[in-house]
Amino acid sequence: MDQPDQARWHEGVQIISVRHGMSERRTVSVIAHELGHWWHADWCSTGAGERRAWRFAGQLLVDPVEYAAAEQEHPSAGAIARALGVLTDVIHGYRATLRA
Repeated sequence: MDQPDQARWHEGVQIISVRHGMSERRTVSVIAHELGHWWHADWCSTGAGERRAWRFAGQLLVDPVEYAAAEQEHPSAGAIARALGVLTDVIHGYRATLRA
């Protein structure tokens, strides 16, 4: 899951800070996750808030057509995530939106 030192939403100043030096797929994924916290006004980290933020990231970053193609080609969430250039947490979040 997202660690506080990777990215963080700072409510008081309306800024998302991101740790320098992360891979592109990690950076994009954690920014989308933090945008989910902002969108849902989740100012503190709870299990429900984290799941909501990863679902938001999945909806933001995963194209349904690309996901379907990757799912046909790759056997695991991790392989699908690598193929789509996101973290596995994003894929789990996207899958949760499909079940909702």
